Order: sequence, then structure tokens, then C-alpha cells
Amino acid sequence: MESKPLSDYPRDAVDRLLNVIHLFRDIRATSEWQYDVLFKRSQLVSLQSGEHLLNAGDVDQWVYFLLRGELQVHVESAATGKIDAGERPLAVIRPGEVFGDLSMLLAEPRSATVVAAPASRDTQVLAVDCTLFGDLEDFSLLQLPTKLVFYRNMVHSLRWKLEVYRSKYPSHQLADSHRKLKLYTGPKNCREELLALADQARALARILLDWNAEFGSGELVDESSDMSDFLESMLS
Repeated sequence: MESKPLSDYPRDAVDRLLNVIHLFRDIRATSEWQYDVLFKRSQLVSLQSGEHLLNAGDVDQWVYFLLRGELQVHVESAATGKIDAGERPLAVIRPGEVFGDLSMLLAEPRSATVVAAPASRDTQVLAVDCTLFGDLEDFSLLQLPTKLVFYRNMVHSLRWKLEVYRSKYPSHQLADSHRKLKLYTGPKNCREELLALADQARALARILLDWNAEFGSGELVDESSDMSDFLESMLS
């Protein structure tokens, strides 16, 4: 695995890359300075087949966007404490997907291991250090509009994932859990909205973890889903 800060690459090329990611594009539209703050806290990670990007138990504040290739999500065997060779992955991550956000939002160790798929020879991931988004009262580096953009994106991404699960398993007990969470209807572009969005993102993350536990138990199968709607909403 090779990680390099974005500053090691030509700025024009990196700007074009980040422009297709909704989060960066929205932040840049708000403030070029804020965009630069996030730019300096981001890395481009390259992996060869089978290499680990994340390991269960890791504690960090990084959020990831898969740019190219394919990643597999695995949980360790309760008996061996290791990933069983040949075991079907818990899930597959494809270009356009955001991941790693649950651990960041909940400030908990990572619950799964993420590796480059065996058939994926050149996997590229954008890694963003989101430590500054965790403190909702600190606006010394990231200002309120920037944090609002981040949490709006997180809520949108999490709700989309949960809607995918609901469409596959409409009769499951978790199917409507996220729809029962009240949407924020108060004043916009203020701290009240930020706090409400952060609470909503954490609640959605908990529900998604519950779904993941269902898949990890073998009760459900997370089959490949059509990514066209996701790519259109998140990357276009």
C-alpha cells in the first residue's frame, strides 16, 4: 500500500479529481480557503490485490472515497480471530462509494477489515482526515458552512445505503428504522442545524451497523447493487 499527500501531485489534476466528489465540490463552492484546509488533510492511497486498507479494531478519523478498483469488506472469524481464506466478503465496495464514515461518526474502533479485491490490480482510494469535523464547537479551522456541508453529505450517503437495504429486504425489522428518524425542520445554516445533522448522522450510522451485523451473522446476503443512482447523486 502506498499513501501520498495530494500536494505531491499536480494541483490541476487533483482539482479535477476532487471536482467529481460532491463533498469537495460543495466545500470549494463555499470557500476556496476551506477547500485548501481539507486538501492538505487528504491523501491518495494505492493498493495492489489483497492489500489491507483498514483493519478491524483500528481507531482513526479517516473517511474514504473509492476512486478506482474494488474493495472487499470482511469480518474476522469468531473462532480464529482472522479472516477465513476463501470466505465470501461481507460486502463489496465499488467506485463512487463512501466508506469508513461509521467509525468516524461514532468514534468507535473499526468493526471490519477492508482489502483490495483479488482481481483488482490497481485500486485507488481518496483518504480524508476528518478529525476537524468531530468537534462541533470548534470553528477555528473549519467554519460552520463547511461542517454543515460535511454532515449533509454524510446524512445523504447513509440514508441512501439504508434505502438500498430497505428495497432488498422490505419486510425486515430494520427496513423502516431510518424513516422513523425525524428530519430537521428548524432554521437553516446555523449551529442548531449542525447539531441536529450530526445527531441524525450518528443515529443512521447505528442503524447501518445493525444491518451490517445481520449480514455478518449470515442471516442476510448483501448482493451487488446497481450503483448508477448513487454515482449520479454523489459524483455528478
